Parts: sequence; C-alpha cells; structure tokens
Amino acid sequence: MSSPGSPASPHSEPSRDLGAGHTVIPGLFSPRMQVLAVFLVGFALASTIILANPIIFGGDTLNRLLHRDRLLMGHQLPLLQVLVAALTRISPNPALIRYMDAFIGALAGVGFYWVARDFFGETVAFPAALMFVTNPFFLALSTVPYQESLMLAGLLFAFHFFYRERWIASSIALALACITRYEAWAAGPVLALAYLLRKNRSLRGGITAGLLFGWMPALWILINRGLAPRGAFVVESSLSMARLLRYVHLGWVTVRNTQLTVVLLAACGARLLVRERSRIDWRWWIQITFLVLFLISVFFSAHGVSPDPERYVVDREAYIPICFVLLLAALGLARWPRWTTAIVALSMVLGVGGAFWYVRSATSQPETQLAYRLARYLDGAVRDHEAVLILAKPIPEETYRDYLERERQRGGEDAVRQARAEIEELGMGGTSYQKVLAYSRLGRDRLLSPPIGCAPWVAIWSDYPDAARELSLAPPVEVLRSGPMWVTIQQRSCEAK
Repeated sequence: MSSPGSPASPHSEPSRDLGAGHTVIPGLFSPRMQVLAVFLVGFALASTIILANPIIFGGDTLNRLLHRDRLLMGHQLPLLQVLVAALTRISPNPALIRYMDAFIGALAGVGFYWVARDFFGETVAFPAALMFVTNPFFLALSTVPYQESLMLAGLLFAFHFFYRERWIASSIALALACITRYEAWAAGPVLALAYLLRKNRSLRGGITAGLLFGWMPALWILINRGLAPRGAFVVESSLSMARLLRYVHLGWVTVRNTQLTVVLLAACGARLLVRERSRIDWRWWIQITFLVLFLISVFFSAHGVSPDPERYVVDREAYIPICFVLLLAALGLARWPRWTTAIVALSMVLGVGGAFWYVRSATSQPETQLAYRLARYLDGAVRDHEAVLILAKPIPEETYRDYLERERQRGGEDAVRQARAEIEELGMGGTSYQKVLAYSRLGRDRLLSPPIGCAPWVAIWSDYPDAARELSLAPPVEVLRSGPMWVTIQQRSCEAK
C-alpha cells in the first residue's frame, strides 16, 4: 500500500491514459446521466425477468418469505430480512419484495460505476458498469431475495466513499454491508489499515480507524456474545485440507457465471497489472487485500453445501470474486478503446441471455412449477372462510435426523434445540407444501398440512405416499400437471368423512 505521500490523491481525477499508447476519449453523457442510465438498465432488465418469470427460486429465498415476521434466522445477518418484513407490512405480495431486490441490484451497479470511476475515470466506468449490471449471475439473483446484492452494494459504496475520503459515509455503508453478510467483515480491517497508513499514523488514528470500520461487527459480537446468535455457528472448528478444493469450486463458478468477453478482458487487465506493477496503487491494494481476506475466510466457513460440505460452498460466495474480475475487465477495456462499444454490447447480450437462461433453469422443475400454479389456483378459488389441506411428500425422517445430528456435533444441544424449533415451525408438510405456502396469499392458518385430516379443499400431490386412497375420497375439481408430476384438487365435506 502506498504511503501518504503517494501522488494519487483520493480527490484527484484518475488518469485517462489507461492503455498502452491509447487515450480514452471522454463520453457523450454527463456523470449524472451515466449513473442514471446504469441504474435504469439494471432495474429494467431485472424487472423484465420478474415479469417474464414470476416464480421465486432458491431455498434461502423461500425461507425468507415463510418467515417474514422473523428478523433473525439462524446464523443469517438480519438487514435484508428487516427490509422484507417492512415491505410485508405494506403488502404481502412477494412481487413487491422482488422489485426491491431489483432496485438493490441496480443500486449495486451504481456503486460499481463510482468505484470504477475512482480507478479509471467516467469513460471507462460507464461501459464497465453496464457489464456489471448485465452479469448473468448478478442479474438473475437480483430478482429474488438473496443477501449478496445488498452486501455488495454496501461494500461498493463503502469503497467509493473511502476513496473520496468521506469517512463517515464509508463507515455507514460498510456497517450496512456487515449487518447483511459476514463476508463483508473482511473489508473492515482493510479499510482501517488503509486509513491508518494514509490518514493518521498515530495511536489516535488507529483508534479512529477501528471505530469507523469495526463498530458494527463489534456491536454484533457484543449483543450476541459471539459471532452468531446462540445455537448458530459461523466458523468451523474442525478443518481439513479438502477445503482447498473450495477455491477450485469458486473459480469455476466465477468463470461459468461471467461472460466470455469479460473473462478475456479481465485476463488482459490482470496481465497489464503484472507487467506494469506501477499501476497497482493504494486503491488496487485495498481491493486485492480484501479479496485475499475473503478467500481465507472461505476456508474456515462452517457452511459448506452438498454433495460435500468440505469441498463446496454455496455458489453465491462467488459474488466477490466476480466483482473483482469485473474491475480487472474495466482495466482491460482500455486496451481496445475503439472496440469498447462492440465488446460491451456483446457482453450485455451474453449476460442478459445468460440471466434469462439461469432463471428459467432454476424454475423449470415440475415441483416448482406445480407449487406456483397451485398457489395461484387456490388464491383465486378458495373463499375467505375456507382452508386447504396440502398433501405432499413429507420431509424424510432421516433427512432431519441427520441434520439434527450435524447440528449437535457443531453447536451442541443449543444448536439442536434451535434447529428442532425451526423444523417444527415449518411443519413436516414437505418442500412442496412450503413452496405453496411461500407463493400463496392464504397464509399458514389456511394452508394446512398433516396431521390435520380434512379441510373444505384438498390438494393431493402425485408423490404423496397415500395418494391413491386420498384420490378415492372425492372427485377431482381440477388436475394440474407439469412433466411427470401432477396435483389433484378436490372439494370435500369434512362432516361426511
């Protein structure tokens, strides 16, 4: 990291001579118009995907809708759930939450524009930000309530405000990111050290840096008496070298979910940094150090995923590496200034197409399609005083037995009690029941599951263990089909049964 006397001031305009012998020509739009264009493109594309595919995908996203009144959910940090709960008070319609997510994703694009402008100037920042908001991974996941877009928006604003020496604004933005996901915590020591080295190399400066960029994690630890609420866990105590394969997994996820044009530009940008190390100023060191600390934290994460929790983490951990790749791609753009328009246009087409394909694939499973169609049918057919019994494949006993045992090994009896309470709250109606519950406006008090035996309306899934007997009790009112699965809807008189 450069010293306080380095020539690059936070307020100085970044050099426009970014390519070898090429000078970038200023853009046609003013910076404000560019910011507005980036936001509108990001929001419009995400909104179009929401309109084209109204089904919400993902496990965490459905849990957020099932527990809209719960601000704390296991080890999850609460900021996004606070926003979900607040919007639910306005309307229970899940679409409102999805448009909020689209807004947040577009806002992250604005944050990336500002960070890229801090590095390269507005002419490179604008096309780079367009590649950001059309990244297929970012765009697809900004249509459902995942935390990563909100975290990344907070981080990008924190970096931008730091580069501009707006310390309080940077502190607040980082705090918002840190109360969204734990990955953002890695930025705290990086910005604190940068503040100490560049602003005030004294004891007072160190204390100020710690307060500015560490107050939210410290407050969270103080409130919970640890990294996570009681019964939850974040860091794994037992480690194995197999976890090194997590980096291979994240590298593949990053490449797979980034347009080929952007990957090539990023490779060019990385080669340029290696060949001309004088380009790696203090701004770059902040980004590089943050990425390294994030990657170290991945090794110790307690939340690996199937099929092998030691070797795999959730794909969304790639948000931070992909963002770094996009920053390298912004540097690579300067190598071919005459081809910028064509490269960015192709990248946008590939990104938007990839996002539509990602969402289509994520929502194409017959179970998901049927759950959404059943919820829509019941919302229109069931009257205010009526309830519906959903008979779907229950959660296999061995699934939650193994889950409880893993919780016991990691967090003791407190973790088991917490996990058991969550299972009981969800009920044992199965994943199909939970999806209908998340999509429907009827609510838990009117969408019932066994052991309740009867209701005026009954929806029998084809994979329900006792489907044949249930189907014989009343004629079908409607049959919904998707692929090899179907749901039969009946009306019954419970008194006669």
